[in-house]
Amino acid sequence: MAVPIEFRFSDIMPPEADPPKTIYRDVVNLPDPVKLGLTIRYFNYDDVSLYFKIFGAGTGYTINPVELGSLGSGQNAYRNLDEFASRAKPSSGAFSGGEFEEQITLTLKAYTDSGYSNLKWTFERVVTVHWIKSDDPAFTVDYLNNFDDGTVQGWAVLNEQGGSPSLAVATDYVLSTPYSAKVSVSYISNQVRTRLHKNFTTPNKNKVFAIANIREGATYTKNLRIQKDDDILVWLGRPYDDVTQDYVPADKWLRVVVLLPKNTTLNFRIVEERRSTGTRYFWMDDFMIISKD
Repeated sequence: MAVPIEFRFSDIMPPEADPPKTIYRDVVNLPDPVKLGLTIRYFNYDDVSLYFKIFGAGTGYTINPVELGSLGSGQNAYRNLDEFASRAKPSSGAFSGGEFEEQITLTLKAYTDSGYSNLKWTFERVVTVHWIKSDDPAFTVDYLNNFDDGTVQGWAVLNEQGGSPSLAVATDYVLSTPYSAKVSVSYISNQVRTRLHKNFTTPNKNKVFAIANIREGATYTKNLRIQKDDDILVWLGRPYDDVTQDYVPADKWLRVVVLLPKNTTLNFRIVEERRSTGTRYFWMDDFMIISKD
């Protein structure tokens, strides 16, 4: 390894190459300015402990560096960079056929001192941000689950570990009135992992996107995964630990957009893992699958 530090977005371990990273975003009904968050996993293969700091740069973006602290030799760590970057909300004129792309450069720097003054190593990656405009006429809405008929519209919950979940419509947090889907989870053990899921058959179109809006309660959520069957498409947070701390943004709506394969029957999964000592909740609303040729 030429530079003994790096960061990744996947769970693939070095020295195998990490695939290029694309973040998908839907502009519809986002605030202005829009914020961008992401989870990284960073590595120290140097012979000594180092102090890490991550920077970002992109046209039109405001990105403040984040100090990640010390990481020992041979160790790696996860960090969710909530609201790491911001930019003015893209205008309708920026889109062609309901889409456009831009790039952000992320730079991880490693220092030998806690004051972040003696730079030793630098590692850089370019991230593609792929914007869509889901209400553009170029897209067909293939599925819309907004739960406003008072049912959960085919979604179900499954206990993967340590909990007893239930699912119902609710009115306490919604994006489109009157209802959202609310998952309630009673704990059996401290480590609780819950799956909200539904089967879909995607259209035979060249581009297929799923859009999920999720809200976590502030209850020590460790990670949130968006999956296609067992394949993890998006990971936010950190692996489970017993610390009473949230690693996923809580008490606000998060929008996650993923690219799906065409003409495929799949199980779409929202999996959240938390440290729990009581009944806890998360919500989902206005789930969509859209497509275009």
